[in-house]
Amino acid sequence: MSFTALRYFNVAGADPEGDIGEDHDPETHIIPLLLKAAMGQHASFKLFGTDYPTEDGTCVRDYIHVAALADAHLLALDRLERTGESRIYNLGNGSGFSNRQVIDAVQRVTGRRIDVREEGRRQGDPASLVAGSERATQELGWRPRYTELEEIIRTAWRWHTAHPTGFNR
Repeated sequence: MSFTALRYFNVAGADPEGDIGEDHDPETHIIPLLLKAAMGQHASFKLFGTDYPTEDGTCVRDYIHVAALADAHLLALDRLERTGESRIYNLGNGSGFSNRQVIDAVQRVTGRRIDVREEGRRQGDPASLVAGSERATQELGWRPRYTELEEIIRTAWRWHTAHPTGFNR
């Protein structure tokens, strides 16, 4: 049996047309939580950990836009059908952004100030997680779209403001 495994890093953003977006219950992802705070749906945002060995003391994560992830799925399926070879691919932008950088970018995109409450670290959170997607680039011809953090956030903001209650559960 042949397979392709795609290891996603932090999937974010929304359909660029604004039709499909991220809606979890409960929500645990940083960008939607920050956007909900910017919309006034949450009074504040909890920032977990400010003493990591990173440039600003907060966790660093790699964010991949959901449209880039969809591209990778199609390319991986095509390769699997052509070659029958099993493969594992990391999917990310290959660069990380700190939680403070994400907070700042959300405030720039939305034009709204977010009340940030600093909390202690969450157990098990590593300081930095950044993808090495070279194999996906070389073997699939995949390149991430929407690599700028503000671009990713802008698509999510467009969806969240158009769908303030999510998919209307």
